[in-house]
Amino acid sequence: MIKTDCHLHSTFSTDGHSDMESEINHAIELGLDTICFTEHNDYGTNADGSFVVDIRAYHDKLYQLKEKYSGRIEVLFGIEAGFQPTDHIYDYFKGYLKAWDFDFIIGSSHVVKNKDPYFPVFFDDYADDDAAYRAYFEEELENARMYENYDSYGHLDYILRYGKTRNKYFTYEKFADVLDPLLKTLISHGKCIEVNSAGFRKDMGNPNPHIDIVKRYHELGGLPPTVGSDAHACEDMAADFDKAAQVLFEAGYDSYSIFKGRRRYELKLKTSC
Repeated sequence: MIKTDCHLHSTFSTDGHSDMESEINHAIELGLDTICFTEHNDYGTNADGSFVVDIRAYHDKLYQLKEKYSGRIEVLFGIEAGFQPTDHIYDYFKGYLKAWDFDFIIGSSHVVKNKDPYFPVFFDDYADDDAAYRAYFEEELENARMYENYDSYGHLDYILRYGKTRNKYFTYEKFADVLDPLLKTLISHGKCIEVNSAGFRKDMGNPNPHIDIVKRYHELGGLPPTVGSDAHACEDMAADFDKAAQVLFEAGYDSYSIFKGRRRYELKLKTSC
């Protein structure tokens, strides 16, 4: 059983639906030992400033609640940084990620050429889903080569959630020429990947990324992944963690990673999951 959820969004994120204290209380009800809030910062994506957390307000509230619930649950301070391979966004995060005492930093790709595949119009720029998926993975590879100040790359195949065919025709082999260099780059930089359980509740039958990506990451020597629900509301916290644990076992892992104060620790998976 996995008793830590290290990818959570509260109402401090633009798309969050539950406040931070409600999520802490729900985590206690679920029997979790540790949670890490990873509010969105997708700087440079939206002109209106959405998806850029009010970091001071977020920090101060989290530390207030961290103290309030001390001894009942461990609450960690994280961020999900939306990477793009442009100099001005790189320079922004270079300063930002050093300026705050984060326990854990998720690097994520939510957009390609500043467009988010969450919106169906995104796919109009591509001949088919495979072409769009390839463009996404190629931009992730650019990000992996460019950025180094983060701990785990989040939902590596995020785009598969939104394609017309989703992951129905996805195979690792189809994209191995870009996925292999991506995984090797992450491994050479000492980065984890995340097993994000949201794919299960989105009826994909897999986490993000697909189990075949997790297996290949293990084959190449990747560190035990981090695990998160990507919950934006209480009801999704720790959802399908039994399935996420099974994916880790099938990929060859008997532990998963958690970060505190930017230091990596390994927690054993229970074989009875």
